[in-house]
Amino acid sequence: MSLLGLTYRIERFEGLERWKRLLTESRSVILASWHNRLFYFSVLIMKDLLKKGFKLAIMSSLSKDGEIGAIMGRRGGVRVVRGSSTKGGTAGFRSFFRVMKKEGYSVIILPDGSKGPRYESKKGVVFLAQLSGNPVVPMSYSADRYWEIPSWDRLIIPKPFAKISIVLGEDIRIERKADEEQLESYRKQIEDTLMELNARSKALSAEE
Repeated sequence: MSLLGLTYRIERFEGLERWKRLLTESRSVILASWHNRLFYFSVLIMKDLLKKGFKLAIMSSLSKDGEIGAIMGRRGGVRVVRGSSTKGGTAGFRSFFRVMKKEGYSVIILPDGSKGPRYESKKGVVFLAQLSGNPVVPMSYSADRYWEIPSWDRLIIPKPFAKISIVLGEDIRIERKADEEQLESYRKQIEDTLMELNARSKALSAEE
């Protein structure tokens, strides 16, 4: 991942100034991206944020695959919380909430993970944003050349020397007193926004 990351070149970055402000602002945020964008964003977050002192936590499942992810996360400087949407999910959610509110960490959420369906946002990101009061920051990217892994999420891995186009969306804030119907509306907003960012980043890549 690190070796490939050295070869990538960012051609477009919409929202770059807001991305840079993540390092200077004291607020915690919820970074949100689709599961199949995880590979490159891991490279970007490590290079642009973690190495500069950004406090980030991730949730890693209790499975054997999750253990691999947890080891990689810790080596990269990420705070790892173990849990998932199925096994250990409640405890993991509480830990996520605690590191945000008491320790000032930001977190990254993959709304369609960890088993999909692809591009279908779950409600966890909405609940976390509602309870914490922290904004959801949606993001996506496209590459001019990449491999697509035949997994449930069709994981995208940019090929060596790929040109990357990144789009950072506007903050999405969830009302503390939102009812069930409103929470569903927020969930759909996050889902639609991430799809729009997918399309926007692809359009930017096509312009190259």
